[in-house]
Amino acid sequence: MPHKKGLRITLTILSILGALLSLPMVMMSPMMFDTPGSENNPVTQMLFYSLLAFPALCLMGGILPWVLKRHPQSIWLYALSGLAVGLFFASIVLLQIQCDGSFSCL
Repeated sequence: MPHKKGLRITLTILSILGALLSLPMVMMSPMMFDTPGSENNPVTQMLFYSLLAFPALCLMGGILPWVLKRHPQSIWLYALSGLAVGLFFASIVLLQIQCDGSFSCL
């Protein structure tokens, strides 16, 4: 499969942009533990760690395909950004279903 440079550039820009735009969320994420009992809730902890991993996974998804571009399957490393988005939304949905949107479900 020939490498499409335009596709790589677009996906890299989206990944880097996603990492940069998620930084305010990461800065405010410790505030999730202000509610009493939320520090013992595993769903809140999952959401917190998925928020922390989001910019790192997006940056890895934007940079690693260029570092390993000689490898024929390196285009699939852009899926790391998709993994970050999926993990974040899965933890939000789990929080809504299991705790009715509250960070502390007792």
